[in-house]
Amino acid sequence: MSAPTKGRHWPGLWFGLALFACGFAALAQSDVTQIQVDAQLDREQWPAQPTTPALLALNPVQQVLSHFESTPTCRITIRYAAGDAGKSWARDLRNWLVSFGVPLSDIKVEPAAGSLEGLQLVLEKSNPSTTH
Repeated sequence: MSAPTKGRHWPGLWFGLALFACGFAALAQSDVTQIQVDAQLDREQWPAQPTTPALLALNPVQQVLSHFESTPTCRITIRYAAGDAGKSWARDLRNWLVSFGVPLSDIKVEPAAGSLEGLQLVLEKSNPSTTH
C-alpha cells in the first residue's frame, strides 16, 4: 500500500465545493420570481384622454395594483411592442403607476421578446434574498 500523496485530495475538494456552490446558487435562484399577474392591455382599452378614474377602471391596471399592494417584494414589468409608439405608451403607463404609488424602482419597462399587440403587465413576486 502506498503512502498518501500530500495535496492529492485538493482537486476533489475544490470540485465538491464548486458543485455545492452551484447547487446552492441554483436553489436560491429557483424561486426568484413567481408570476402573480400576467395581464394584457390592448390599445382599444386605453382612454383617449387618460385620467385617474379611467385608468383605475381598467382591469389589467386593477389586477396589478391590487396584487402589488398585497404582495411584499414584488416588481412590475411592462413589456411593449417594438417601436417608439409602444415604448412611449409603456413609459406613459409606468408614469401613471408611479402616480398611483408604485415606486419607480419597482417597475421595469422592456421590449417584448415576440410579437405583442398591446402592453403586457407582469407582476412577479421576488425571492427576498435576491430583490433588486
